[in-house]
Amino acid sequence: MKSSRSALLLLLCAAAVVAGARPAFAQIKQMAGGYLMGSFPMGDWGKIAGFGLALDGTDIIRKPQKALAWRVSSGVLYNFSRTEGVPQSNIGANDKLDLETKNWSLLFGLGPEFSKPGPVSPFLYGTVGFDTYWTSSTLSGTVGGSPHSSEHGDSRIAFAWAAGAGVRRQVMPGHMGELSVEYRSGIEHKFILPGDVKTSGTTVYTNRDSRTSDQILVRFGTVLGS
Repeated sequence: MKSSRSALLLLLCAAAVVAGARPAFAQIKQMAGGYLMGSFPMGDWGKIAGFGLALDGTDIIRKPQKALAWRVSSGVLYNFSRTEGVPQSNIGANDKLDLETKNWSLLFGLGPEFSKPGPVSPFLYGTVGFDTYWTSSTLSGTVGGSPHSSEHGDSRIAFAWAAGAGVRRQVMPGHMGELSVEYRSGIEHKFILPGDVKTSGTTVYTNRDSRTSDQILVRFGTVLGS
């Protein structure tokens, strides 16, 4: 009998907690966005990486009419193939080498967003998370009169941060269009630059340093919710 009373008391307490939490959950609003993104590589990464396209999904969670929200985003990015020649001053007079680079990335970020609620809603945000790289870099050509081909790619997960700004505009009840611009930086990505390649006779020397991968992302899409 005592155990039955204890079980009943626990059930009543659990029901009270759920009932008390229900109004708080009811006040939380979620907006879900789907986007097409264009990637414009910058810095060292911009010397070898081509223009990129990405698909992105973002959730924005906030209380109604509050400026602060939490933003969770993830996406898949492809940087199109780009070929750059190795400077002739780095290699022999009769040598010729080209570096072709292409890349897949998985992007993830979580952080705060500040906005002005309304039919037209400008916003600012910052996130931290990670980038996963699958980079293919092929060095090919002729060295010392013989064909040369070597791979210098990189696959890794690296910490990444981002900051962005944009505007949302209501296009119909429950639907908003969004245009935003984001600066994103992955802090550790190993790749070679054309200027890092040198030759001596028939030997090729490369230096695959750890660098940041910086890019500007332009995001356009539709957000469900308001």
